[in-house]
Amino acid sequence: MILLALHPELSPFIGKNYPQAPLKVLFLGESHYLPAAYNHKVGQEWYERSTASYSFTTEALAWLNTAAIIRHDVIESNCKNPAHNIYRNIGKVYGEVFAKGNYPQALEYIAFGNYFLRPAEVCGESIVINGWEEEVRSFQQLVALEKQLQPALIVFVSKKAYESFVRVAQAEGATALLAKAKSVPHPNSAWWNRSITQYEGRSGKEELERALRNPLSC
Repeated sequence: MILLALHPELSPFIGKNYPQAPLKVLFLGESHYLPAAYNHKVGQEWYERSTASYSFTTEALAWLNTAAIIRHDVIESNCKNPAHNIYRNIGKVYGEVFAKGNYPQALEYIAFGNYFLRPAEVCGESIVINGWEEEVRSFQQLVALEKQLQPALIVFVSKKAYESFVRVAQAEGATALLAKAKSVPHPNSAWWNRSITQYEGRSGKEELERALRNPLSC
């Protein structure tokens, strides 16, 4: 994957026990962030330049490394940063459904990455998609990642990312990929524990439980 060669820190988290998982699931968020000092300082040139060429601080580089965040700040840490509830909540549900313990143990069975492999323009805000070319680029990266990890289920926890994926997948006729993809509310949002009409009254947490228990019917 060419983009990950330029930006290896964006590589997804892959749990140590993913190859033996009872259900191989690739979870996808929206995008990475940089500290506010870098707002609007990274644009479309990102796809042609290496991370090293930006001379980011050590702190900024750490913000981009989702795999290290999940490994060191979630699985191996007792400090519960609220921003990392997304990973803890995913792990808790996976652990409950497949009897794999609490989130530190359960996260070792899943994979997690971001769909858009470019940092959002503004720290903490949704990424601004720059046209069809960027959507296709993100889709192609997922195709390569899916081939590598061969998940049975792909769960998007970003509505924007899922809708972009569906647009391109339908245009490309990627029916097999569409069939294994599912969207649930962000695990760090109010909808995680709130009844949602779209899901027949199920909360985001309950919708993920349903997807994990019945991946072929979703």
